[in-house]
Amino acid sequence: MRGWPRQPLVRVGVVALVPVLVLGAVLARLLNSDVQQRYLDSSRASATILTQVGVQPLFTADDMANGLTPDGVSAIDEKLQGAAVSTEVRRLKVWNRGGTVIYSDNPSLIGRTFPIDDDLHDALGGAPHASITSGHDEENAGDNLPGPLIQVYVPLVFKGDTRPSGAFELYLPYAPVQAAIDNESKQLYVLLAAGLTLFYLSMFPLVFLAIRWQRQAQATALANVATLERLNKIKSDFLVRISHQFRTAMVGIEGFSELIRDSDHLELDEVKAFAKDIHDDAERLDHAFETMIAIDQKEAASR
Repeated sequence: MRGWPRQPLVRVGVVALVPVLVLGAVLARLLNSDVQQRYLDSSRASATILTQVGVQPLFTADDMANGLTPDGVSAIDEKLQGAAVSTEVRRLKVWNRGGTVIYSDNPSLIGRTFPIDDDLHDALGGAPHASITSGHDEENAGDNLPGPLIQVYVPLVFKGDTRPSGAFELYLPYAPVQAAIDNESKQLYVLLAAGLTLFYLSMFPLVFLAIRWQRQAQATALANVATLERLNKIKSDFLVRISHQFRTAMVGIEGFSELIRDSDHLELDEVKAFAKDIHDDAERLDHAFETMIAIDQKEAASR
């Protein structure tokens, strides 16, 4: 790009890029949280419908309190087989209020009791809950659940009860969430790149004009400095010359005035001649003073 000052434009580009990158990082983080929250809300709503329609009818309040018989587990396995083998569901669990797993599509978990974590506690309190888990919580010990996963708890409230008798838990794959985040992040970065490009295109002419004005100001400043240097040189040379004229004039004035003062037999013509010499020396001094004042005024005007 001939005629354009490249280095300043590069500096402006780098300075402009920094806040854009910071903005991109902040927006990406907000986008990540927004997409996750949308999927968590959707998963919680879907799990609630699944629980009310397809899971809770398979259990009774007595099952929640006393557990299932082997035949009861087999019967529920057959009815939930479609959900258990689906790639959309990684694990199913049904908890009672004591933290015991009364049913799971992983038989090794049935009958085991685990500490009640915050998510399960909320569900047992009557509030559905969804979160992101690594798949390595204490309740998943010995289970093969590679994370991250979406973990959803839905309270199980049976007819005639005022509080949940237990909670239904299922794990969903996180891959769709990550795919959505990647897709929306890509769109975000494309928009940021387009916006940054438009910003650069709009800023280049302004930067070019600003740099040209800066160079003109620098040239003017250099010219002023050169003028000051010339005035200083003229002043220095003048002082050298004027000092000689001062000394010469002062010597003449002092000499002629002393001669007139000390002489008792001067003719009028001689007195007039001495007075003329004194007057001439005084005029030279006056001219020198006027020249000094003129130089000082020029120097003050150029500052």
